[in-house]
Amino acid sequence: MATPRAAIRYAKSLFSLADEKGAIDTMEQDVRLLNEAIQGADELELLLKSPVIKADAKEKVLVKIFEGKLTELTLEFVKILVRKGRESILPAIIEEALNLVRLQRNVRVAEVKTAAPMDDELRSRVGVALKNLHDGEVELKETVDPSLVGGFQLLMDNRMIDASIKRELELLRRQITDHDYEPEF
Repeated sequence: MATPRAAIRYAKSLFSLADEKGAIDTMEQDVRLLNEAIQGADELELLLKSPVIKADAKEKVLVKIFEGKLTELTLEFVKILVRKGRESILPAIIEEALNLVRLQRNVRVAEVKTAAPMDDELRSRVGVALKNLHDGEVELKETVDPSLVGGFQLLMDNRMIDASIKRELELLRRQITDHDYEPEF
């Protein structure tokens, strides 16, 4: 799903304000905390998206949850979002703000799907291989997808390497079914 333009603008505003105050590290921690809270509690996500709950009630709940846990800059930013009626795009704003931090620090995100969870040795080997592809840090996001049967899928910088058994089986199926072949009688 495409990121709303408003989310990009708000993320840039938050990032530039934090940069101006020299607080990018604390803003990143705050944004990651918000992200974990929203993803970890369906009720919080429903609160943000609900058109029924009034803005002042949402603001009170969010202040009660995050006061003392977020810096004043981030908490005031969240309050402004609620007052402007933009709290429903907070997850998209968070993702864009994290992307801006990654861009500034030359960090790329690589998503790895495997059929079974990776162990520490494999994770470090994948990390070393990815660092050879990118001159900088690589943030690894792992997903387990049993339908891959074996192997892995790697997505980084809009490029995908599909070395899964599922793909190999699909290629084999295509070869067998798409071939013009006449059985002998």
